[in-house]
Amino acid sequence: MKECQHCKSCFADTVDTCPNDGLPTTHTIAGEPVLEGKYHIESRLGQGGMGVVYKARHSYLKTLHAIKIILPDLVGNDPQLVTRFRQEALAAAAIRHQNVVSVTDYGVINGNIPFLVMEFVEGESLHDLLAREKKLSPARALELMSAICAGVGAAHHQGIVHRDLKPLNIMICTGKPNMSQAVKILDFGLAKIKSGELLGSFIQAQTTGLMGSPYYMAPEQWSDDDPDSRADIYSLGVMLYQMLAGDVPFKGSSIPAIMKKHISDPPPRFNELGAAVSHEVEKAVFHSLAKEPRERTPSVEHMVEELTNAVAPGMTTTPSIHLTAGSALPVSTLNVKTMPPRSRVSIDNIEVGESREDGSLLLEGIQSGNHLLRVSHPGFRDWVGDVVCDGKPQEIVAELRTSAADPMAISMPSPEALAAETMIAGTATGNDLVEPAVASRTAAISSPAVEAAPRRSGMSPILLGIGGLLALIVLVAVGLGAYLFFGRSNVATNSSNTPPSASPTPLAAKNELADIPGGTFSMGRNDGLEDERPAHDVTVGGFRMDKTEVTNAEYYSFVSATGYRPIPAHWVNDKPVPGTEKMPVRFVNLDDIDAFAKWRSDRDGVTYRLPTEEEWEYAAKNGAKNSRFPWGDKFEAKCAVVDRESNEPEAVGTASCQNDWGVVDLIGNVFEWTSSKAEPYPGSKVDTDKSKAGYRMIRGGAAFTKSSGDYAASSTIRIGVAPTKRDKELGFRLVTAAK
Repeated sequence: MKECQHCKSCFADTVDTCPNDGLPTTHTIAGEPVLEGKYHIESRLGQGGMGVVYKARHSYLKTLHAIKIILPDLVGNDPQLVTRFRQEALAAAAIRHQNVVSVTDYGVINGNIPFLVMEFVEGESLHDLLAREKKLSPARALELMSAICAGVGAAHHQGIVHRDLKPLNIMICTGKPNMSQAVKILDFGLAKIKSGELLGSFIQAQTTGLMGSPYYMAPEQWSDDDPDSRADIYSLGVMLYQMLAGDVPFKGSSIPAIMKKHISDPPPRFNELGAAVSHEVEKAVFHSLAKEPRERTPSVEHMVEELTNAVAPGMTTTPSIHLTAGSALPVSTLNVKTMPPRSRVSIDNIEVGESREDGSLLLEGIQSGNHLLRVSHPGFRDWVGDVVCDGKPQEIVAELRTSAADPMAISMPSPEALAAETMIAGTATGNDLVEPAVASRTAAISSPAVEAAPRRSGMSPILLGIGGLLALIVLVAVGLGAYLFFGRSNVATNSSNTPPSASPTPLAAKNELADIPGGTFSMGRNDGLEDERPAHDVTVGGFRMDKTEVTNAEYYSFVSATGYRPIPAHWVNDKPVPGTEKMPVRFVNLDDIDAFAKWRSDRDGVTYRLPTEEEWEYAAKNGAKNSRFPWGDKFEAKCAVVDRESNEPEAVGTASCQNDWGVVDLIGNVFEWTSSKAEPYPGSKVDTDKSKAGYRMIRGGAAFTKSSGDYAASSTIRIGVAPTKRDKELGFRLVTAAK
């Protein structure tokens, strides 16, 4: 392919002179300007630290796209570039949010040059905006940051960290009515594939003179530690500081000088730079710039809330950060009416605001599907329920009652039936939860005459009034397909005097173990990805393995007994969300698992540990049978929790298939930790990635994993992650020695 260095237009190799300006063309990339026979490259848009971005048009659909071609010489000629790029491209493609540039396709040129097909947006970067306007008012900075944080939050909720947030990676599209629709974030997940992480981050800053990554990198990013979402918060804090002060907080004549200031120097006060910023706003900004991640603003949600309270005290905002993530489905609007007013409202366990004096709160941009809605007020019992949205506007009236309210029941079960339900069918396996409260029920409200609907559990209708408690919620469907599911009551049947803050404690029996005899099997496969090759014989000794992934309930028993911290990020008030007790615990790293294994070992009198990669795959392949899946060689949708649009796991054992020894969920639901280091197989042609020294292998796939294509869920898929990583797709199960 040839390019005109003046107008940046692209042509076939046979075109020696640009027809637009008559200047000679220059050869740039091997091959014709048509990728995979369908993306016709029209012109170069720019070049960054990782590659070149081109404007392209789909040959058949005539749609415009931006295509980023990753040039090996710009990222260190990494021999594993294609593999690493594929992994990060898959992660980036999973983010579906109006404030994130969507990834629509991926490919490889000549076997070694990967490219990414992205949404094409027209506009200017935040860098250009700040270069032109210098400073922004606090109100305008809030508008921008709310939109930026919305996109970043959508990625964080999927366990994806950007790592390279900076004004050059924020686009502001033309032709949009407001910033909430105009902001687009570029390059999610791509910073991670740079060879030599730090050096790769500096290429653009050193070669173009523009403000690059060093000015925005968190202190922990200058070390070997694997950064988490709080590193992004720091970068956002630097951008916010720059918006208000007209300059970044830390500058220097060299990269080491900048690094030193990030690590040890406090940011200059705004008044030192002549910026008229209130103490409250400065406090919110400096909170996001704390040197220690644990002292930093804990989430982008909190960052927006703190800035909102500082800029416009009392302003009720519901940024889409809380409401839209991970789906291209239609969005809905919920008008929540609370009684009493000034009640706190949360959706999907994230607080979105407080209702006004008239009790109203408008929630916009809610993705289609099930959402957990919670309404709370001091002195009143929380209401928790699932709202099913289908793209139509809805109105919900939530009337909260105190414990002194008169009970009202849709249907009163017999005492015997109520007692049986309290056990939640726990006798079937011996491992189910026992909760001293009525189990989760489902009721659909289809008219003012409240009417019970069949419950998913098949039990008798819900008892709304328990021990003098009433939570009456009326749902008025402005559109079609609106249903309300009543969640757990969170109150014991015999505890009418329980304080409003009390909630039941999940109880869990010991996890059941499967006895797996030792043997020899073929590990890996020759027709798989590079890190799955070559197939090789491995012999393992006998062992006992958890039949299911460790659940929230059992992990809660550990936390309750030991006071262990940190608490998994998807819990609320230091406990699993009611109704999720049987789901796999997530957001746990190797330190957390080691502590849990020690506690369980002391409890049971045997030594528990993580399985090795060999033990895990042996169980997943049914030992010497060497099957691709625990149930056989053919994928069956009923057998694995994969291909889930919601990216959320299900209760352990939901998938109906198991291996010969009764172990379930080895494929899908959540990735599972192993104790094995992330290293190539013996005889592999893949070089060891020194930047991932100490990483551990995770296996099996998660709910979002696809059932076909690259990195499809199977017994051989393997991915290396940092041992410190806590992620919404990461769970575990334990093994112990054979009897």
